[in-house]
Amino acid sequence: MPSITRTFRLSLLAAALAATPAFAQEAPLQAVAPTEQAESPLGLALSTFAAQRGVALSFDPALAAGRTAPALSGTFSTEQGFARLLAGTGLRLQVLADGSYTLAAADARPAGGTRRTQPLRVGGDRQAFRFAEGVQLDEDYIHAQVAGNRDIGRLLLTNPAARFDNTQLSNFTPGDISPANVSINGAPFYQNAFTVDGMNINNDIDPAGNSSPYKLYAAPGSSQALALDTELLERLEVLDSNIPARYGGFNGGVINAELRRPSDEFSGKFGYTTSRSEWTQYHIADSLKEDYENASSWGDGQPEFRKETWNATLEGRVSDSVSLLGNFTRTRSTIPTYFYSAHLVDSYGTDKETQRQQNDQATLKAVWDVNDRLIVDATVLHAPSENKLFRSNIRGAGVRIVGGGTFANTRATWLTDWGKVEQRLSWSRSEQTRDAESDDYYTWQRSETKDWGTTSLTLEGEFGDVEQTQRRLMYNLDASTDVIEWAGGVHTFTSGLAITRDTYDYRRLSDSSTYTTPVRTSTCTNSTGVLVDACDIGLTSSGWPGQYLSRRTRYAAGQIGFDVENYAAYIDDTMQYGNVAIRPGIRIERDSYMGQTTVSPRLAMNWAPREGTLLTAGANRYYGRSMATWKLRDGMNLLRYNSERRTSLDSGWTVGTQPGNDTYFDLHRIGYQDELMLAWDQQWGNLRSLVKVVNRKAYDQPINVSGRNAGTTPDDTNLTSSYRTWVSNGRGESTNYSLSIDTREPWVLGATSTQLHFSASWLDVKRAVPTYEDESDLFYLNPMIRYDGRYLRYQEKPADNYARPWTTSLTAITRIEPLNLQLTNQLRYSAGYRRIYDTGLNEVYNGESIDVWEEMSFAPTITWDMRVHWEQDLGNKGGTVYTNLDITNVLDRSNINGVSSSVGNALYYDIGRQFSLEVGYRF
Repeated sequence: MPSITRTFRLSLLAAALAATPAFAQEAPLQAVAPTEQAESPLGLALSTFAAQRGVALSFDPALAAGRTAPALSGTFSTEQGFARLLAGTGLRLQVLADGSYTLAAADARPAGGTRRTQPLRVGGDRQAFRFAEGVQLDEDYIHAQVAGNRDIGRLLLTNPAARFDNTQLSNFTPGDISPANVSINGAPFYQNAFTVDGMNINNDIDPAGNSSPYKLYAAPGSSQALALDTELLERLEVLDSNIPARYGGFNGGVINAELRRPSDEFSGKFGYTTSRSEWTQYHIADSLKEDYENASSWGDGQPEFRKETWNATLEGRVSDSVSLLGNFTRTRSTIPTYFYSAHLVDSYGTDKETQRQQNDQATLKAVWDVNDRLIVDATVLHAPSENKLFRSNIRGAGVRIVGGGTFANTRATWLTDWGKVEQRLSWSRSEQTRDAESDDYYTWQRSETKDWGTTSLTLEGEFGDVEQTQRRLMYNLDASTDVIEWAGGVHTFTSGLAITRDTYDYRRLSDSSTYTTPVRTSTCTNSTGVLVDACDIGLTSSGWPGQYLSRRTRYAAGQIGFDVENYAAYIDDTMQYGNVAIRPGIRIERDSYMGQTTVSPRLAMNWAPREGTLLTAGANRYYGRSMATWKLRDGMNLLRYNSERRTSLDSGWTVGTQPGNDTYFDLHRIGYQDELMLAWDQQWGNLRSLVKVVNRKAYDQPINVSGRNAGTTPDDTNLTSSYRTWVSNGRGESTNYSLSIDTREPWVLGATSTQLHFSASWLDVKRAVPTYEDESDLFYLNPMIRYDGRYLRYQEKPADNYARPWTTSLTAITRIEPLNLQLTNQLRYSAGYRRIYDTGLNEVYNGESIDVWEEMSFAPTITWDMRVHWEQDLGNKGGTVYTNLDITNVLDRSNINGVSSSVGNALYYDIGRQFSLEVGYRF
């Protein structure tokens, strides 16, 4: 073995020296050159790159055994290239006395030692993408950020392509733990493609459904099918323009999360994080303070809360070729509020109920390094979430909103003689479900036994269980070639196919009735001795000895479901001719849901006129996804039976009348966006800047409209006169102008090193398409309006959410090694909230009465967030203790996010200064 090792080391050194016969000193690591290199075993990748760059490199092959290096594509310095190849390996480049290089253990996760990391890319690594596709956030950057709810959305707050809900940081929801929804380049927040280890985690049931948990027929949703905890991420890719043909099913962007490999050594980590109302400053308008302090059920506010996260990780090799990582994380929030509505607390009592939110994530990842050419990995995520709520003033009205599910994925990566082949098989089951405490809802006359009512009536119960599920089975095959010299240039071909089968189900699990109209009775047993339903004995406010309810609306148990099959194939060619690179591509998909075959052309190109300058352009088409709820709602109302009655305890219930179908599904086109983009990437000494312009035009977007206005002539004879449908008439346009500036290497001052990232963007939304849930019909009818003194069409008024026109951010991450400290400071300055509203007034314009709309603009928002990280090595392999202190809104600014439409235009604010503390131990 020693002779083989020596031979291998000498051969690597000889190869490097052969490539640089005049090499006699340390190669210039800052030299920049274009690089095309496929994913390959680490040892081969390092020797190939070293030979290309004229670097003499020798190392013990055991250090690289069983490891895979990522592909390199783009223009890098030699140091940057090595850093990419070695990222996450626990190895570093070390210069020897003769000017050559070797590998040494950097111990990224030492047994009890200080966590050593590569230089941070504070704004993310844009050089990872050749055509200005987006940004890649590495593990160090992720762990340096203020954690918030530890969700993906939090990591995108400084991304210039991203916009968030106005109320994302609202004072009314400081205890919420749900993941943030995000819009990319003006697209709907539910039209991003999320993946984990390559498997799809999108919620395609009803992501934009009504946010109220008290709906009869549905449950609120989110754009992500699970609340992914970012603790285990090795990297996060955010693609927002020039997105390759490999990706489909989005209008906005692609967000790829990759879980890290298990470490080689047996190691672990245990942590606890908490935040609470006592550590939070609230900004509440004077006219709302009393109601807020007496908050009751969902939507009233959260004056008391406690958020806690427990996580535990164990990992290591179980054999020479197999390594495992296991993790369990639980995030829980408890929110006690009053049972009675705020204005009734003083009169009816201070009883409290507790709302509870919980996200669990059990993760198992296995990696099998079969040989230097084949790697097999498997990931299983069990990530259920639930939100337990109650209704004010109503007993037995508990409701549990259930989301998340189970996701499993296996992937085989084969390095061939000509390139790489990756196959992936994934399965998932997720849900968007309402689990009610009671199947039935009762309207009683207030009585001695039903004594909690606040009027002459007492309300009790809930509306039954509704289960919505999404099951997905997906196979992917992706292949890419090594660099091929052909037709005067070099080419890298990438191609693949995907086959997906989705099954969507809507189920009302049992009959559910809403009972009304009390009638006097002295018994709840009929003449045959049977105890009847919806009956109670207790002296009522009318003096009755008891009561039974004589009318009901019944929702019958039933199921609606369908299957969808999707087939996709793509190919692209990244070609280089001198200092010009071009990547044409095409993606073709067939969808059984809409019955449409779509063709998505993709074209990206760049030109490097000189070292350090790169000009990029692109023209692309992106087809989005179709939501299951559009079809599931067709027929849902037929489960309802109105006006069922009984005249006595001995009479049975009559069978009610069906009201008819209130939704008609007849969509046959998939919404898409066409993109044009330009970018200028420039190095300025130790700074790197990126100026980018992305124009998106949206077509065939689904619009919710009444059948009367749509003018459709459906063949469904059961439709009601007020039925609604969707039409593919939505068109929109937005342009995002952005600037990003990063330090390429840390700025060193004494014992400190600092990385900086600045970003700014202007989002010009010329026409915003409403969500598929919007039932106003105004976008479809597009009438003339007067907006802020100007006459224009309704579709031309500005967007009022996910569309702050401008935003800027500055992030600094400073390390102070002697103190084992790392400080993250993030300052965000963005356009203020704009209230765009119908005044209720009308005026005559060209002989036509039109609505008058106005805009209320508020001051820009300023938010400074900070993280203080400290750790201490316990020595003698005793492990490391660490702590993270997060402070959001350090300046305790009163940032406005909304205006009350009911309480005298009272202002709503973001959360004030808030503290969160994490303590932990790793070994």
